[in-house]
Amino acid sequence: MENTSGQGKKAIVPAEIDGWNWGAFLLNWIWGIGNNTFIALLMFVPFVNFIMPFVLGVKGSAWAWQNKEWESIEHFKAVQKKWAYWTAIVYLFFIAAFAGLFFIIMSSMKDSDAFKLAESQFESSRQASEIIGKPFSTGLPSGSIETSEPSGKATISFGVEGSKGKGTVYFDAVKELGQWKINSLVLEEEGTGKRIDIDPQATTSAPVEGAVAVTPALAEKTATPVEVEKVVITTSEANLGAAKAKAGVRKPTGDVNEFWGNFTWDDLSADEKKLWAVLGWNGRIWGSESESPASEETSWAKLSEAERAALTSLGYDKKSWNKE
Repeated sequence: MENTSGQGKKAIVPAEIDGWNWGAFLLNWIWGIGNNTFIALLMFVPFVNFIMPFVLGVKGSAWAWQNKEWESIEHFKAVQKKWAYWTAIVYLFFIAAFAGLFFIIMSSMKDSDAFKLAESQFESSRQASEIIGKPFSTGLPSGSIETSEPSGKATISFGVEGSKGKGTVYFDAVKELGQWKINSLVLEEEGTGKRIDIDPQATTSAPVEGAVAVTPALAEKTATPVEVEKVVITTSEANLGAAKAKAGVRKPTGDVNEFWGNFTWDDLSADEKKLWAVLGWNGRIWGSESESPASEETSWAKLSEAERAALTSLGYDKKSWNKE
């Protein structure tokens, strides 16, 4: 059969190449320029571009044979096969890039101070503990965070699953003078759709309001928390000596790192949990040997203003944080 490629409408299109063309369908106008099939530029015409990819998929091979000279049928097939091959690579690249970008954005949102604060308050809530149970895990968040130092706002939701159930947490937060504050925190139970306003004040650990000295003898006699003047003191606290607290935050005695290292997450007051949450800590990773927040490896100078303020309230300074 005579090779009549490139002769326009006079060209006889071989039956073996007159089939569906994936390169023309998926890369449309790019494929059209590369194959001298400029009708593919109709992709830029509104409404026409909805059907043009399908037209190119069906008619593309015939038009390419008519509009461009080819050495042989085998040469034509080889080139069109390469177009299909590179089309697949391009699409896979963009899918992977989009997925990667989505994951990076969601991960950065999960590392934000607003999310950490909401997660900490949710974990501290007695209501959440009764409905979801402990321990619980959180999924990737979705929503928006807008910051313009020293202010900002965040509206975020994230999935949560515990030993008793699972659901979705919604919260609204604002940043004022460099500090995040949760305006509302709501849990929606999966299945029932019931919504519960989570009260961050209704925590599982009562805040420490004052200093109570407990002798070693008393600490040895009890293995359970001792309630003195409505203040819960645990055995680990008793062994630290006279640990003083102000506004629910204890003042460390001795080495500040050793002081906080003696407590479990449940030993901390609600105010202390909020401060540690700013630094990325929560009940899941507190005390873990394999997991720690990014702030743990960050020098004092590179910490954010909010993180340094939280550390100062916990008794740290530049020297003790950097372990100089």
